[in-house]
Amino acid sequence: MAAGFSASSVESYARALLRWLRFLWAVEVVWDRADRAEVRDFVLWMRTATKHRTRRADSPEPGSVNARTGKRYLTAQFAPATINHNLAVVSGFYDFFLVQGRGPLRNPVPARTSPRGGRADAHHNPMEPFVTGRRAVYRQRVSRTQPRAIPDRMFDELFERMPSNRDRAILAFYVSTAARPDELLRLDQARVDYGEQLIGVIRKGTNELQWLPASPDAFVWLRLYHNKLPLELIGPAKPLWWTLRRPWRALTYEAMRAVLRRANAVLGTNWTLHDLRHTAALRMAADPDMPLVDIQILLGHAHLSTTERYLRLRLDQLVDHVRQHHQRQAEPRPANAAAAIGYDSTDLQELFGWQPGFRG
Repeated sequence: MAAGFSASSVESYARALLRWLRFLWAVEVVWDRADRAEVRDFVLWMRTATKHRTRRADSPEPGSVNARTGKRYLTAQFAPATINHNLAVVSGFYDFFLVQGRGPLRNPVPARTSPRGGRADAHHNPMEPFVTGRRAVYRQRVSRTQPRAIPDRMFDELFERMPSNRDRAILAFYVSTAARPDELLRLDQARVDYGEQLIGVIRKGTNELQWLPASPDAFVWLRLYHNKLPLELIGPAKPLWWTLRRPWRALTYEAMRAVLRRANAVLGTNWTLHDLRHTAALRMAADPDMPLVDIQILLGHAHLSTTERYLRLRLDQLVDHVRQHHQRQAEPRPANAAAAIGYDSTDLQELFGWQPGFRG
């Protein structure tokens, strides 16, 4: 908290540390006596443990793939990125006590070292690129997943399932501004510029105000929603998004997720709010007149390499290309090869003595 991290980051670190301390309590090891053996067993436990979550009887099997979207549901095990995050938290916890001089103590989490010894990239030359080395001991291999966009046809289905103008406006803003889900939901009415068609979001991490352009359709749905708001909910300092029933409360992230879950249940899909951000980013990246630097600023990425992942070929584009290839292969080819190329057979015969039956 003293370093300025958000409350969600502090909670994430606290939960990861609590998981480690509970494991040490279960194996009856005092925290300042833990060694690499405990870290190894902790990682093995996280790789095999099943997260205890209440599941509805009609909920899909964890780890299965949705037939309509092609997206995989969350598994019941800890993800490799979660294990790596937990190891980073534990390592930082022990480093904190080492800096404070609380000894005798050692950090049980192995760190990535260079081939010549010492911490990796400790004396890196800023004029040279970083070289990817081996992972630190017990760190998991994390697969690079491609961002998935909602196809236009399926987005129209999802949009039609929105029960109110408020929800339609939120979806329209998501796919036109590429704002993060929480950034858009924390809007207040003073940060909406109808004249310039801009919204001002507080960026994640930096907490800076950034104005993002939105589509005219988004502001049309927003006006329809705003015209029906009670007068007591209208004011520059008041939230933009409210619940639809009394008692009036500001719309939260979990409440909007519930709206999307109900639509998914009807459509048989498993779209998330973050998929809308991916959809906006991939639509912008597909526009040849949209500079990549502009997309980086709109997405709020600190590094351009993070934005470049949206330039890769999407799965739906690959499927369309392959289908067009098969369609071209099924089409009958013309018998006259010269005509297929676009040359006139009379000219070829005049120049080279070419005959229609020639196959050379």
